[in-house]
Amino acid sequence: MTPSPMFQFVCYLCLAAMFATSGMCLYRMIIGPKAADRAVALDLLTITFIGIILLLCVMWGTSWYFDAVWILTLVGFLGSAAIARYLEKGRVF
Repeated sequence: MTPSPMFQFVCYLCLAAMFATSGMCLYRMIIGPKAADRAVALDLLTITFIGIILLLCVMWGTSWYFDAVWILTLVGFLGSAAIARYLEKGRVF
């Protein structure tokens, strides 16, 4: 079944917004004045990549990449928790 032109337009618009968000996150990761700014940008970049993968799955009508989304979600959460703990106490363990 072919998606409607309006659905395709909205999907491409959302993809463009997500890529723009990714660019802004990369900028904040490079220029960020503090480590906390870089950590938040990395977390948001991970979330944006998850959104891009999910949107592409919806556009292509497949569920092949959902495993990658689960793995990326888990790694992003654990990485954010480790970075937050390091910034708070100066060590992870």
